[in-house]
Amino acid sequence: MSAMSALRLVRLFPLPDVVLLPETTLPLHVFEERYRRMLADALDSDRLIGMQLLGGSGSGSGDGRPSVRAIGCAGEVVRHEPLEDGRSNILLRGAFRYRIEREPATDAPYRVAEVTVLPVAPLPASAAGGSGPARLRSLLVEGVRRLADSAGRRGARELSRRLSDEGLVNEAASRLGLDAEESYRVLAMDRLEDRYAWVLARIEGVQKRLDLLGPFRRPGGDARWN
Repeated sequence: MSAMSALRLVRLFPLPDVVLLPETTLPLHVFEERYRRMLADALDSDRLIGMQLLGGSGSGSGDGRPSVRAIGCAGEVVRHEPLEDGRSNILLRGAFRYRIEREPATDAPYRVAEVTVLPVAPLPASAAGGSGPARLRSLLVEGVRRLADSAGRRGARELSRRLSDEGLVNEAASRLGLDAEESYRVLAMDRLEDRYAWVLARIEGVQKRLDLLGPFRRPGGDARWN
């Protein structure tokens, strides 16, 4: 993604335990009136909604509403299922990450922010340990495959090689059962080299635990990643 100097407006959907990563998907159920309006406005324009983690020392709205983290991810509504009484099921696909600069006053019942789009530094030709992008991608694909097999989750073993370098590591992270704080940590990393190192280390740690507990797990049991 190329850097963008101009600010742009993003509708904010603040939630306490949800982080969206670029090129991953997130299903949501929209039922509150203000977010029904937000969804309608998004569908009538750019189809973008900014997923924002609540809490921390990030940006506040200035009118007493809860603070949110400084960095978020805009998701495109790629599927919309309208339900009775105005509720909706939607599927978001992460489009780009951004940093909130300020929240201007608007007439909308939901929060809106002026944001700067945050590009990510690409993988270097030779990363830590002498591994280039192709090698890092291969390590990630094989790590996820082995982890899924060990956990008995064969449906989660394949990563699409059509994903970008960022999309691949983000999708791998999304399958690790990370909590919101860990997911936000991944989102906030500005260099793909750092994301790959963190996710690969996490995969290795989970794999070691599964290998250690393997002899004690019951066949057909509810195996967990961690």
